[in-house]
Amino acid sequence: MKRLLLLFAFGLAFATPAYAQLSPGTSGFSSAPTTASEAEYWIMIRRLGVCLADAKHHQSITFITSSPGSKEEDAAFSELFHRNTNRCMGNFVSASMLRNHVRGSVAEGLLNLMDEEEIRKAVILPSQAPEEIRSIHEFAYCYVANHPQTAYQFLDETRVGTKGEIAAIRQMATDFGPCLPEGVSIEINPVNVRAAIAEAYYRLLTAMPPAQLQGS
Repeated sequence: MKRLLLLFAFGLAFATPAYAQLSPGTSGFSSAPTTASEAEYWIMIRRLGVCLADAKHHQSITFITSSPGSKEEDAAFSELFHRNTNRCMGNFVSASMLRNHVRGSVAEGLLNLMDEEEIRKAVILPSQAPEEIRSIHEFAYCYVANHPQTAYQFLDETRVGTKGEIAAIRQMATDFGPCLPEGVSIEINPVNVRAAIAEAYYRLLTAMPPAQLQGS
């Protein structure tokens, strides 16, 4: 029986971007861009992936299938945001979005375009616990393969950056151990876990291997 010590970091403020601005006039009658709040940022992230997956479907798939931290990922990310304005960002004129937030949002957007019944009926073969976890992507791939229904329910019923997301991950964490090596101490960032689970779910449904970090 594998043992796991989880150190939960449930604060979400540290995961938001250092810089994000809303377009003039979004708040009140100001004629200059205003700094976005944490809540506004998460609302944008929730909508972003759905919009990109629909408006830039092939580019979104290319982005998700690239290796995190690679030149291919950089190029794919640029294709999604290569113009000065992007309607998928809504009222945001700029934002220093974390790349993993965008990967998770786009993965959820691609899942959203799939037929819900087909997703529920899809057969996901269980994955054996890896001897060595090298990234959060491999952990998530293992977890989703062994708990597909719970993972789907989590993505379907909670929203990124919310208390509901945190509560759900607290419950799910009791099943994280088998997908991690014995005795590992890990700090859980709810948003990062969600992003990895969303991408892993999409990869499993499309018969893709887990994402591999560049250089791993």
